[in-house]
Amino acid sequence: MMRPPFKARLAGKPIWRHRLRLSSKHSMAQGLHNFIAQQFSMPEGMCGRVAGAVMGLINHLPNRRAIELLDIAEQDDVLEVGFGPGWALKTMARLARSGTITGVDRSPTMFRQAQARNRAAIQDGRVKLIQGTFERLPLESASVDKVLAVNVIYFFSPTGTALAEARRVLRPGGTLSIYATDCSSMRRLQFIGPETRQTFDRKGLEDFLSKSAFASDQIDIQLVWLPFGFRGLVARLSKR
Repeated sequence: MMRPPFKARLAGKPIWRHRLRLSSKHSMAQGLHNFIAQQFSMPEGMCGRVAGAVMGLINHLPNRRAIELLDIAEQDDVLEVGFGPGWALKTMARLARSGTITGVDRSPTMFRQAQARNRAAIQDGRVKLIQGTFERLPLESASVDKVLAVNVIYFFSPTGTALAEARRVLRPGGTLSIYATDCSSMRRLQFIGPETRQTFDRKGLEDFLSKSAFASDQIDIQLVWLPFGFRGLVARLSKR
């Protein structure tokens, strides 16, 4: 038996019920979207562990490109801000064999994942993990040669506090490498949620960095093409 057309099914029924159902579905979808976006900002629990695995896949190419721009030497001391599941820490520990790799992340779930992934290097004292915030890095001033920040700049304070902290801990001549997914791709991926403070296109990133504590330093921004037509931006900031 064929169902009557949609308009016919609505006939004789209060239209507010239909609108209520649509509103309810929209609210549920928005709530799910916000939850997923929040997990990428601050992974927690079982869902956070899944988010960590997804991050490892999404960040593979961005990590590789951003690390290349750091040009890590064997003796370098390196900081990663927002280390997530710890894949980049593992890569950088192989490059800086005589240096120390420090990671700062606020998520206990990511701390445990990165700890398990880098257990041997942690035991050898070559990798150190700290649970903390980007706006108050628990490091001495001028204590590292390189800083890596992949897919975390969206959660930085618009006032530039996190960038000021990154510059503070860099030694003169040190380098900060930042990767950000272009805002057009962020919208397609639906990763923008309540925790996202800002997103960037190339000009927006250039403006944000040029008004930060790195304003008087050298700033270079490159476009990075990713699979499926997605694109990102990688910035190299050199402290004078």
